[in-house]
Amino acid sequence: MPIPDSLTPGKYRRLKRLSDSNDRFSMLAIDQRGSLRRMFARKDGTDPSEVAPEQLRQVKRVVTRAVAPMASGLLTDPLYGYPASMDLLPASNGVLLSGEETGYVGTSEGERRSRLLEEWSPARMVREGADALKLLIYHHPDASEETCRHEQNIVASVGEACEEAGLPLILEVVTYPLGEAADDAALQARKKPDLVIDAAETFSDPRYQVDVLKLEFPANLKYVEEYQDAAFAKGTAVYDRAAVEQACARLDQAAGVPWVILSSGVGMDEFVETLKFANGAGASGFLCGRAVWKDVVDYAPDEDAMTRFMEEVGKPRVERLLEANTTARAWTEHPAYQDVGERVFARE
Repeated sequence: MPIPDSLTPGKYRRLKRLSDSNDRFSMLAIDQRGSLRRMFARKDGTDPSEVAPEQLRQVKRVVTRAVAPMASGLLTDPLYGYPASMDLLPASNGVLLSGEETGYVGTSEGERRSRLLEEWSPARMVREGADALKLLIYHHPDASEETCRHEQNIVASVGEACEEAGLPLILEVVTYPLGEAADDAALQARKKPDLVIDAAETFSDPRYQVDVLKLEFPANLKYVEEYQDAAFAKGTAVYDRAAVEQACARLDQAAGVPWVILSSGVGMDEFVETLKFANGAGASGFLCGRAVWKDVVDYAPDEDAMTRFMEEVGKPRVERLLEANTTARAWTEHPAYQDVGERVFARE
């Protein structure tokens, strides 16, 4: 496992701000733009392009008001969420801003290429009060050399700029199916462990200067034998619990920096189970969003009803996550950052 150089004091302080008093990450995300537009479109029977910016701002503001005080950090976007809800963020909260354009550019071969929010550099994010930049990129080891180079170059350039600005880079790597797996959900489940582990190994290379990895769960509980009685099960088992535990252990070995788990839009019951697996293997917590708040869109634009939903449903969901997160490994205990406080301030 590659061990990065010790953090700069600026990065160290900002990562401490993003984590709780036990150095565990319990971060919530409301940076969705394209997916949030699609939620509204499905509810209203319209096209995503017809969703007004104010609809996005309202959801982001309601969710932030309700759950930001419960989280160690809040991930929001600099276009809609941050301007609309900056006044609601507790002084103790760490703030992450997303650095990518929503969505991706697809190729004729089904490959995906990310795009940056060019006007939002790490230096600007520091000036605007961010504690970290979250960058989402797409990864498949069998993609063309051009596509792989495109994603890797983006990460390398953002990593360098974050290093210069003293801003932590939290890299979210999303895998996707290619070839025959694109139309076979069970086959996707079989392939997922290797894809997620390859993603962690690839972007743990010190040249990318990633500080924390935000990763998918390296399996799909819908296809796990022991979960076939759960409401979220697909009725087909492609692996068992032992295989899932092994995949999580392999992922922890592949991650050269602390890692957190994302929700991928699954329901809360399923996400709590994945969080337990991940933290048991060495994850340092979670950075999730839709599993907590996605149903709030059903109550829009009635802000009172939206607020009641977040109080009665959203907050208890966060409480479940916090309870499951007590087993997370402190990011300062990851092999990459052990004794990091002493090392940071011993720098000449």
